[in-house]
Amino acid sequence: MRNLTLSRFSAIAVAIAAMSTGSAMAAEKLYGGGATFPAQPYVGNTYTAVTPNARLSTNAGNTAGSGSTTAALGSGSVFLTYSNGSSNKVSYCQTGSGFGKNTLAGSTAANQACNDFSTSPLGLSAAASAPDFIGTDAPYSTSDYNAFLNGGNAAGRVGIVQVPTLAGAIALPQSTPTASFNLTAAQVCQIYSGLVSDWSSVSGSGTSGPIKIVYRTDGSGTTFAFTSYLARTCNGTSNVPSGFTFTPNQTFNSALPGGVSGVYGSRAIGASGNNGVVTSVRVTNSNALGYADVGEVLLQAARYVTVAGFDPKNFGKDSSGNPAPVTLAASALLSGRVLDGATVNAVPGSGSTAVKNCVRLVNPSAAITNAYPIAAITYLAGFTSGNGSTAHVQAVKDLFNIFYNTSTRPALPDGFAYLGGITASAQNTVNTCVQ
Repeated sequence: MRNLTLSRFSAIAVAIAAMSTGSAMAAEKLYGGGATFPAQPYVGNTYTAVTPNARLSTNAGNTAGSGSTTAALGSGSVFLTYSNGSSNKVSYCQTGSGFGKNTLAGSTAANQACNDFSTSPLGLSAAASAPDFIGTDAPYSTSDYNAFLNGGNAAGRVGIVQVPTLAGAIALPQSTPTASFNLTAAQVCQIYSGLVSDWSSVSGSGTSGPIKIVYRTDGSGTTFAFTSYLARTCNGTSNVPSGFTFTPNQTFNSALPGGVSGVYGSRAIGASGNNGVVTSVRVTNSNALGYADVGEVLLQAARYVTVAGFDPKNFGKDSSGNPAPVTLAASALLSGRVLDGATVNAVPGSGSTAVKNCVRLVNPSAAITNAYPIAAITYLAGFTSGNGSTAHVQAVKDLFNIFYNTSTRPALPDGFAYLGGITASAQNTVNTCVQ
């Protein structure tokens, strides 16, 4: 066993050395963007050190556009760790999952300005009209995949490769006078369905008055994961009005029967990005409740609630407080499947089975138990074909694969966890499908 272990580490060292040697000749630049949920682990927290906060974190030499702020990749982040180990460069623009998918489909040009959080993005500030990869917390749906097949990139890029990278907690930031209090799952359902609309009905909140609901206005994987939790936990219970049904959706307004105005009225407050939601709760609106990745909540030192007795910052830790992967059964990683709301369907189109199987999906029934209950699986996605030179293809593969390399990947911020139990299967997909 000792010899096998030594051989394994030696092989990894040789592979990294070889990658570094090749990169010294001509470093590759990888351009991506999309999901804001994994921003903390992906790019670090330097994007909050500038005003307005930067959407674009990069060491590739590009900028977010005229007049917009740009940030460096943060120390200890996954993308900077990859870059330091390979000499390749990475650019990532936080736009939201839906926007990222649009750049893969070709309906949005990736080489337009990323901008900063003071305005909406136009693109990813990439070097070309198509990105090298995107981040998404909302796995591909039938509609998403058909948009790619009918878009401008399908002819040369053939198919989509999608693999899960991390799990993370979705925290509920709040701005009541009480520093912290607990919500039961039933209370979360009651508040978000409109059954409870005043803080006086929420034990522990220490206040009264309308509960202001801050929600994402952009297409968001965080929203998809949160509304999936609400649908799974609340629908069909006495904790929602009769006939009320949450529908998993990237758009919060579409997840509610009658939309946000019908459920919350003037209590609804829209914001763009997880950064915008937390800022809106923490700075702009008192007695508010929102949802965002726990990394953003902790970074802004916002107040938040515990849920069902669990603290979101402890997600991804064992009972001793040590980092621990979220372990999934190998069978939980499906091949050739898309997720339509809560329903798993086959990847559409007339493409080959091999290409369709490049879309990997964590079965939504694979619930995370005995932990903070509101969590998301986040994914990287890219193209199966047309990824450029041999060196560029390898650079994309290596970026995807760092999430499964226990020897080179960095420690994650509080509230995030790597995925276990699916490593070999996910790596095989990356190495086979990215061409």
